[in-house]
Parts: sequence; structure tokens; C-alpha cells
Amino acid sequence: MAKRFSVPGRDEIASRLPLDRIPVLGPLVPHLPGKIPIKVPIKVPIKVPIKLPPWLFRDIAYFSYAVPDPGPVEGETTSQEDIFRVSAWSGLVRRVTDDRSSPVFKSDRDPAWSPSRGSLAIHTASDADPDSHLAVIDAATGAVTHTLGPGHSPVWLDGSTLLYLGVVDGGTDGARTDVFCVDIATGAVTRITDAGVGADIGTLSWHPTAGLAMGVAELSPTERWSVAVVPAAAVGAVRAGGPPVARSAFTYVTAAATRAAAPAWSPTADRIAVSTWTDGSPPRVAILTVATGVITPVPGPTPATLTDFGPVFSRDGRMLAFTRGDEDLWSEIWLYTIASGHLRQLTDDAQTRFKGGLDW
Repeated sequence: MAKRFSVPGRDEIASRLPLDRIPVLGPLVPHLPGKIPIKVPIKVPIKVPIKLPPWLFRDIAYFSYAVPDPGPVEGETTSQEDIFRVSAWSGLVRRVTDDRSSPVFKSDRDPAWSPSRGSLAIHTASDADPDSHLAVIDAATGAVTHTLGPGHSPVWLDGSTLLYLGVVDGGTDGARTDVFCVDIATGAVTRITDAGVGADIGTLSWHPTAGLAMGVAELSPTERWSVAVVPAAAVGAVRAGGPPVARSAFTYVTAAATRAAAPAWSPTADRIAVSTWTDGSPPRVAILTVATGVITPVPGPTPATLTDFGPVFSRDGRMLAFTRGDEDLWSEIWLYTIASGHLRQLTDDAQTRFKGGLDW
């Protein structure tokens, strides 16, 4: 019988590079140490097609907090929640916001890359101001460039508009969460959805042609946790002055018996990454094929008691990033190559930090 073998993919090869031994100029460009002889015969091949994967040059943004028990974590003695970014290639972590020295607890969460990649939309709150509000920060320095109104879990609809989740009828028995959008320059707010009493929209993802994907939790008329879609044209009609999209107009893309949340569109909008679970078992991540409704799970962790959550696609749609860990105690970022099934752990904080809210 012929021997069978497989050729490693680009991410497998990248994961094996000894990056810790290569001096780096900037985040990705390697250079040689010391002096280079003046006369070095180097032949450069002509017309060599080099195609690097798009994910190689994109950082994954996320929020994280330390778990300083029993002692400090790299000098951190509190569980302040800050924004970070990590290179999908090298695993290099950069801190974007830094509230370690603040005596007041502050929470920066759920970063979303702007289309230009120069900014991050986040929601932020503190003990002094516990109601979450939206902000736009510089992706390199963490400096706040725009402070907006109440809301959480922002995503970019376009370069000047944020979609986000906001509370409707707060302080009443009918309080619930719906999707809104806000113009960053003017602060003008438009309500996009009307899920109605008995339903909450907990997570969302936007695709410019496919529209709005939402994680919808319903308690009435029956209990259900599903992923639903509102077409981009319907969102555009609301922004043009139409009424919010009612729950009856949502298109459910997961079966009523399937528990799913945290949707994230693929670049081509033919798939949605989801988090799914069954009673008594921790969440797992999977890929939903929109046309067929088939859900393909990502291989789970060892031990099986760990939680996988919040998958997002790479720019070329070939990989997923998600978190794996122990509930709210700690988690690490993992990468999954869809075609080959290759899994690799990207971050490693020795179970001392929780990470979440990934955006790639």
C-alpha cells in the first residue's frame, strides 16, 4: 500500500517558524543581526509568485483582564478590563488601553476594527459610571477620538456609522435589547430592530451585502436561542426613514431546537461562525452553512469541560479564531484552519487572564 502524507498549510508552516530567534524591525519584517559582508553573491529569482495569506498582516483585537489570584499577574493586582491586539502570525501581544494604575475599576470591552483598521470601536464603563457607553479609540495608542452615547457591542456598518446593542424600556418588566445605529460625527441614533417583549438580541455581526446577523434569545412564546438575519436592504430602508424591523420579519437560519449565539459572517457571507451548546454541556464553536443550515463543529478541547466561544473568520475565510478556557476564569486564543482541521494555540498566559470579544 502506498504511504499517505499531507502537505502542511501556510498557517501550519507559519506556526513552526522560530520567531523568538529572529530579530524584528517593526511587527513583522525580519532583518539579519550584525554586519553583512559587502560582496555577497545573491541571485534573486525573477517572477516568483509569492502569495502571503491575508490573515498574516492582521492583528486580532480583544479585551482581557487578569486573574490576580493568589498574586499579581505581571504587576497587575486588579481585574481591570483593557483592550489588546495580537499578531495572528507571531503571537506578539500589544496593549491598546491601560488602566492598571487607575484606582477606579474600568471596563473596556468588545473592540471592533474600523474599515480602515486605524480605529477600534469599544464599549466602556466604570464603577464611577456603570452604564456602558460607546467610544472610538485610536487602534495604536488607545486614545479616545469619539465619545458616544449609551450602548454596547459595537460593530462598524461603514466608516462613519456604528451598529450596536441598546436597551429598550429600561427599568420596566419589558426591558429588552435591540439593534441601533449611530452616526459617529453627529451622534444621530436610529433604531434598527424591534424584537418585542420577551426577546433580547445579545450579539450581532454585519456584512455589507448579506446584512445583519444576530443572536436572538426568546422567552416567549417559546424558549429559543437562535441566529437570525435581517437583509442589508431592510437595514437600509430603516435608515432611510422606515420603521424598525420587527421580530416577525427576522429570517432564522438555525433550527428552533439548536441553541446558537455570537454569529460572525464569513467574508463571502455563505457561512456564519457560531457558538452553540446543549443543556449541561459547555459551548462549542461551529460553522453554519447558510444555504443548507448544516452546522459543522470545530474539534473540541481536552478536557471536554473547557469552553470554546466567540469564533470569527480571517479575512480570507480560511481560518477561525476563538477563545478556549474555563468559563470566566481564564481563556486563550486559538486558531483553526478549516480545510485541514489544524488547530494551534496563539496566546499563552498560563491561565492567568481571561480573553474575549475577538475581532479579526
